[in-house]
Amino acid sequence: MLRLNVGTFKRLLAAGQGNGLRAQLLRGGAGVGMLKLLSLPLTLLATILLARGLGPEGFGHYAFIIALLTTLSIPAGPALMQLTTRETARLKHDGEADRIGPLLRWSHRNVLIASALGVAVIGGFALWQAQWRVDDRWSLLLLGLLVMPLLGLNAVRSGILAGLRRVVMGQFPDLFVRPFVLLSAVGVLLLVGSLNPATAVAAFISGAGVAFLVGVILLRRAFQHEAVALRKPAHTREENRQWMRAWMPFTLLVAASTLNAQIGILLLGWMSTADQVAAMQVAERGAMLVTLSLAVVNLVIGPHITQVHRSGDRARLQALSRYSARLALLVALPIALPLLLAGGPILGLVFGEQYRDLATWPLVVLVLGQLANVTFGSVGMLLTMSGFEGDTLRGQTFALLINLALAALLIPFLGAVGAAIGAAVGLMVWNVVLAFMVVNRLDIRPGAFWITLSSRDNLNAPK
Repeated sequence: MLRLNVGTFKRLLAAGQGNGLRAQLLRGGAGVGMLKLLSLPLTLLATILLARGLGPEGFGHYAFIIALLTTLSIPAGPALMQLTTRETARLKHDGEADRIGPLLRWSHRNVLIASALGVAVIGGFALWQAQWRVDDRWSLLLLGLLVMPLLGLNAVRSGILAGLRRVVMGQFPDLFVRPFVLLSAVGVLLLVGSLNPATAVAAFISGAGVAFLVGVILLRRAFQHEAVALRKPAHTREENRQWMRAWMPFTLLVAASTLNAQIGILLLGWMSTADQVAAMQVAERGAMLVTLSLAVVNLVIGPHITQVHRSGDRARLQALSRYSARLALLVALPIALPLLLAGGPILGLVFGEQYRDLATWPLVVLVLGQLANVTFGSVGMLLTMSGFEGDTLRGQTFALLINLALAALLIPFLGAVGAAIGAAVGLMVWNVVLAFMVVNRLDIRPGAFWITLSSRDNLNAPK
């Protein structure tokens, strides 16, 4: 057994050497995977403290506001992150790294404009409706709007660093710094007896603020290493038109993706009770463990997809898709099975007995949906990073409509279970639609089990 373990370890070390695609994926996956493993207990501990300290009703108010803020930050946050990842990878591949600086400044300007518009419009309405209580949703929203520019600026830095193949560095502020600060702040608030929905939202803002400062430092170091100048001429009119044209599809794409994940929380917040919102949030935290491996894979392979697709090497792209999907599923299965077989006792032990009855069945439904999601692999990333984000948007929109219809129909009768069914079915529809689009557009077969012409040698091909 010892010789087997040592031999496996040596083979993994050998596979991680060199510039082949397998080696790059293993190194990147190991780095981001370790960061995710560090982030996971921080995020879960913060959620556990919030769920226990606030109770189902207070935690429901907090979860609803965070979901709403996440949705509102889409244009200036996740959408620009994907855009800057693709454009940075393209500029570096084409030998135009000196244009990354103008891309950064263009992104900063649009983050600030979008955030200012959002705060002015939504903040004005929230100010009119606010009742100035720590559990009043409009008051909490008014406070939470302060985080919008921070989320956008953080996303831009993560996107550019990912495009430079510094995925670990790009994810460090959001995956480690932000949850660590949130956990620390929540712990202090609990110790002094001041934890309530308003102070919990303030703790979330403080985490984003510290993550922003760390991100600034890391990006400057990366630019120095890559010899990217910040004082180059501003973006050209053609670049502005090109990036603006790409920004809208990315915004719609991420909006569909984010709403597919958040629509259950948002609809529960309007159509049901706060404790059902809390149940859905706790179940989503559990199901998040299943999709952790796919999230790591997507972060690592994004820039590789862009470069391999531009090179025209279809067999290598097929190998990249197959190897990454199987790796993600191999990690996800041992996590999913305990949650499916013993979800209730796990929830009662971790979050408290009050969540055991509330969240067990939503957890089972969401875990099944995420397990299917991992099996299909990185279908959305394959299309988006190959320039077919329009196809991804159509698939996401179709899935969102199904999710929305099912959730709106089932929530009044089933509460969080209805929201979970809508999310799981929508996720399945999204994967099926996008898988067929990948076949039609890229002429490869995505997923962990679809038999194709790919071979092991393609993964070891040089850059």
